[in-house]
Amino acid sequence: MKKILLVTQVFWPENFVINDLVEELKKRGYQVDILTHYPSYPESYVYDGYKNENRSVEMWRGSKIYRFKFVEGYKNSLLRKLGHYFSFVRGGYAYVDKIDESYDYVLACQIGTLTIALPAIKAAKKFNAKLILWIFDLWPDGVYAYGFKKTYVTNILLSKFIKYVYSKCDNIFVSSHMFISAVKELVQNKEITYIPNWAIDPVQKDSDIELDKSKFNITFTGNISRFQNLENVIKAFISIDDSIVLNIVGNGSKFNDLKSLIESNNIKNVILHGYKEATYIQDILSKSDALLLSLIPDIGVQKTEPFKIQSYLRSGKPILGVISGAGEEIITSNNIGICANPDNISDIIDKINKITEITTQEKLLIAKRSKELIDNRYNRDRIIDNMIQYLK
Repeated sequence: MKKILLVTQVFWPENFVINDLVEELKKRGYQVDILTHYPSYPESYVYDGYKNENRSVEMWRGSKIYRFKFVEGYKNSLLRKLGHYFSFVRGGYAYVDKIDESYDYVLACQIGTLTIALPAIKAAKKFNAKLILWIFDLWPDGVYAYGFKKTYVTNILLSKFIKYVYSKCDNIFVSSHMFISAVKELVQNKEITYIPNWAIDPVQKDSDIELDKSKFNITFTGNISRFQNLENVIKAFISIDDSIVLNIVGNGSKFNDLKSLIESNNIKNVILHGYKEATYIQDILSKSDALLLSLIPDIGVQKTEPFKIQSYLRSGKPILGVISGAGEEIITSNNIGICANPDNISDIIDKINKITEITTQEKLLIAKRSKELIDNRYNRDRIIDNMIQYLK
């Protein structure tokens, strides 16, 4: 039996596609163990039932989870975020020395900081294993998107670090088509393969959210941070007729700022519903008339294919994209919605009004195209088949 060590900052009970990948790889005959810290996403503090202790081993459905201590409270503090990154490297490095198993492959899932690859590099060397990096956040763009200042010196240092990491990999997987050319600029003679997220079929429940059927309901779901660019969308709703309602389902660092913006402008047709569990999301989307996909037009963000697009596609509803880059490309090239310039309030207003004019026939076509994307580009079994081909 081939054995894989998965190195990741997020894992069960945190809800990410990696959990599903581990389950499927085990069904296909692999042993998969996980090196990570204690669960903390999205609030950045360790979950109830866990202690942020030095290290431990947890069993999950036949997999070992090697957990180690991390710096908490990284959500709203740049200093603590840096400490969080460093603690993963330090804790991962130390734990690799303690692992008495051997592995054939080390798979590093880079959701966030690329520094998570350092313990993976050490593990691959110790076990004489193949190293595969799966990139979800592109560096150096992602570094600057999080607020780090771009200078000549930081650019040189980051480029050297990224080239070092990429040079140690046997294969590189990327979650967005737009990452491929950027990775190729920094590394030569490496296999770079498009491996996107896929749609998962979670258990679904009916939500307690009831949308006013006499209104046109546009819905946003997910994390609420500065990256989602919701401030510009809400500013556009100052000039939108009350017959169109924006429903925001989620929580995050910008929630209170959005609440203040809505209250100070007395906006009646933007509703903050707060956080809802993933099991309720598809029901909420099914009650909506259109879905909002918005991101800031930052170079570190716009090349990313948004994680939530698969759940949106599953609903089959038209997508209002206040977005540029990869997200805009998916929406426009597949004719599944309308896109507005994320920096232009007037254009956002125009596109909000236009999405209400989509005909019943066009809605049916959008639902059909969305299903085709799920069945092809984001087909779970095909993506994992492709992964395993490179493992072999």
